[in-house]
Amino acid sequence: MQLEGVVRKIRRRALEELRAHGSFAAWREKDFLHGEEVNAGVIVLSTRGCAWALRAGCTMCGYIYDSSRSVSQAEVLQQFKEGVAKIGDVAYLKVFNSGSFFDSGEIARETRQEIYRLVNSLGVKRLQVETRPEYITREVLEEAISVLEPELEVGIGLETTNDYIREVCINKGFTLAEFTRALNACKSTGAKVKAYLLIKPPFITEAEAIEDAVRSGIEASRMGVERLSFNPVNVQRGTLVEELFYKREYRPPWLWSVVEVIKRVKERVSIPVVCSPSGAGTKRGAHNCGKCDSRVLAAIRRFSSTQELRYIEELTCTCKQRWKEELNLEVFER
Repeated sequence: MQLEGVVRKIRRRALEELRAHGSFAAWREKDFLHGEEVNAGVIVLSTRGCAWALRAGCTMCGYIYDSSRSVSQAEVLQQFKEGVAKIGDVAYLKVFNSGSFFDSGEIARETRQEIYRLVNSLGVKRLQVETRPEYITREVLEEAISVLEPELEVGIGLETTNDYIREVCINKGFTLAEFTRALNACKSTGAKVKAYLLIKPPFITEAEAIEDAVRSGIEASRMGVERLSFNPVNVQRGTLVEELFYKREYRPPWLWSVVEVIKRVKERVSIPVVCSPSGAGTKRGAHNCGKCDSRVLAAIRRFSSTQELRYIEELTCTCKQRWKEELNLEVFER
């Protein structure tokens, strides 16, 4: 059975068992914008869910189970208003819906327009939304930019610049050429692009994952994206990665691998490089030995909001040598 068929089978079974009910969230965090550390707000809207995830989805993504089959557009808009009230004044507003903001099946055109108008009243400097590239057109971008007063940033889950890894390991459902088309559409209309890149998709070694992430970050920067966000895989429910995890055939990346990636990329690019690992410090998320996890994670977050490499350059722990040894031994375990 091809990968997409395997992922689809897991997805259908999990959707039946978990009966997704929707999950809205909002919080404040630090981020880097216009050369300085700023207050940022994150609003996660519960929509009907990612269309690609409903069809088959990515091997590592379980966000579809936090969506809602019956949510109305009025409810989506109310979630946004409640999120705004919760986060308060921020310079950088990030709106996620675990799918595609420009997919009218998730967020209708009228709802998007009202969100733009509400954003204008907040005094933020930048609004970020996320979407798959197939929903990015000049029309939807110009429609947004014509209403919005702050900058528009479009986040796209590129994951890797390697088409083989994106298709065979991640089952992402689009090619680098499709991403490039979307990137060019954004640049031609003045929208900025944040590329999300994955650290350690399944079916490749930790060492291979490090090299792929570093190469992808440098290549994406050369392509013209304005920001890189590295996402270490965390084991989410109802995914192929979870099944591999239970069979002890997958381990989330070491936090040392995350540090290695962002350090090497930042040394080679001039754009912001950020990372906020989900589930870090747990067995299902990026982790080290347990003793140094919180310290290393805090350093990664501090680096992300300041872009100062000094926060991650001097990190050490006795487990760092073990990490290096395991990278060297992987080649003999294949």
